[in-house]
Amino acid sequence: MAFKTALYDLKTEWYKALDGVISVPVYKDAVPISESGNFVLIRSEGSTSGDLNNSAFFQSAIILVDIYTKFATIGNSKIAYDIAQEIYDEIILSPNSFGITIPNHQITQITVQSETELYEDDGAEKTYRLIQRFEHILNQN
Repeated sequence: MAFKTALYDLKTEWYKALDGVISVPVYKDAVPISESGNFVLIRSEGSTSGDLNNSAFFQSAIILVDIYTKFATIGNSKIAYDIAQEIYDEIILSPNSFGITIPNHQITQITVQSETELYEDDGAEKTYRLIQRFEHILNQN
């Protein structure tokens, strides 16, 4: 089988695994302008080819999970971290068991590469964002 990029399928599987399952709405790629509450946005950052050999294609793919929370007075990081735990409960079941699969690929590892906290206040709305960067190590079947 020829090389197949996994990024679109991976992002779609993240969305399907979380949408309607966790306590807040989940969006893929973009958020409707009408959204006024807490939500999760799933985006892809990119992928790279890994080690090459004569029998397999390996890739590293990055999915960004942006947990976006809104507040009337002051942000509270606890809400975002509670949502993050809901996500972990659905995606990272154990060190070698995951809640997603993608066609033609085996996911051998998912790790949190980084977490970024952003508190924003534009005078009218206060938001707290927890942006998590998940790396996936994939082997094409």
